Amino acid sequence: MFEQEISSYAFNITKRYTGERVRLSMLLADVELPEDFKKFAEAEVEELIDAERLGESRTGKIDYSRAEVQAMLKDVRSLIKKSHEFTREEFLELADKASKFIFNYVIRPRWTLEKFLFKGDSEISRESIEAASRFFSSYSYYPKGIIEYLDFHGMNMLDLETWKKIHAKIDEHLLTTLPDKLNNLTWSLFNLFDFASGLDKIPADAMILFFRDKSASEIVDRIEFARDVRSLRSIDSLSLLRILEAPSSDLTQNIAVLPETPEAPKEFHTFERQRVTHPIHPEVPAETPRPEPARREPERTQEQVAQPAAPQFPEQKGAPPERKEKPQISIRKFMTAKLEEKVIKKIFRGSRSAYQIGVHKLDECSDWPSASRVVEGIFIDNEVDPFSKYAVAFTDAVSAKFRTAGNRH
Repeated sequence: MFEQEISSYAFNITKRYTGERVRLSMLLADVELPEDFKKFAEAEVEELIDAERLGESRTGKIDYSRAEVQAMLKDVRSLIKKSHEFTREEFLELADKASKFIFNYVIRPRWTLEKFLFKGDSEISRESIEAASRFFSSYSYYPKGIIEYLDFHGMNMLDLETWKKIHAKIDEHLLTTLPDKLNNLTWSLFNLFDFASGLDKIPADAMILFFRDKSASEIVDRIEFARDVRSLRSIDSLSLLRILEAPSSDLTQNIAVLPETPEAPKEFHTFERQRVTHPIHPEVPAETPRPEPARREPERTQEQVAQPAAPQFPEQKGAPPERKEKPQISIRKFMTAKLEEKVIKKIFRGSRSAYQIGVHKLDECSDWPSASRVVEGIFIDNEVDPFSKYAVAFTDAVSAKFRTAGNRH
């Protein structure tokens, strides 16, 4: 996933340096390069220096623990790091490796940390965490949280289950800051796709993965609904804020068609002579429509002027009464709360967003034949036996909507 963006990210890095050798110091001084990439390149060189095993006694005659020796070794490491050069092939490999790693970490930090740190093992040492943490520049509070936990408990080893609990606590805290500190949480995500594609938007699929990684199921449901029903394929920061702040009682009513551009579509505006409000943010005024120019009446001939004008009545006798459309009734009105939960679990595989999308499609049907085709499609997509208990109950609820007065077809 996101192969095109990953390739663009790597290409935008390598196109800046076309020589046969690229010095690390040049990369670190380049203000146009993403900080995540520079940190990754620096960490790669530091691993190479670690492999040289500087500061380890081979003869036993040098005391490397002395402060002045440690200071000297620090200067030596810094000098070696600044003078390190990548060959062209090494640089291309570095850009490719860094791009894949950074995309994974920025979009799915919990998943990436677990794979990178534990590598399938059940425990990891403090030293390994500290060595690996230099790669995790985007969200440094994750490895920092681990180290603080180990320090507090006086531990040198961390098991996988404890790590999951620590990470869940950090994510739980981050989510409580929304939507007030949304920019702080998604800053790295927007920067990532900005450098890769030059756009200030994020693919909805990436945003879904980002919040799913944090177990934020309600936010995932909202974004999936905006993507699948409202066709919002990419999300800017303002659209994301609107999605998060929309009332949660009914997504089909409260998440409006979020525009791909700052200007809202015409159907969002109320064409009355009053303050026009946005459907999600009443406090944010939408663009007030301009009044239409007055229609110019055609000039009348002398014969027409001589004839008396026909009297105008508010309502002529015998005119058909004005038809008023009845309010739309959702199929949810025909299901109990208990049945609704069972339908989500048994028919929509536990996905509340998929259920909301299905309900929205059914509510837009004008008659039972079209609704029954939607129901059939839901059963096929989710491999549901149409004669099972809750499939029958769900079908009955949909059918009941069209058996009510005014909905017979």
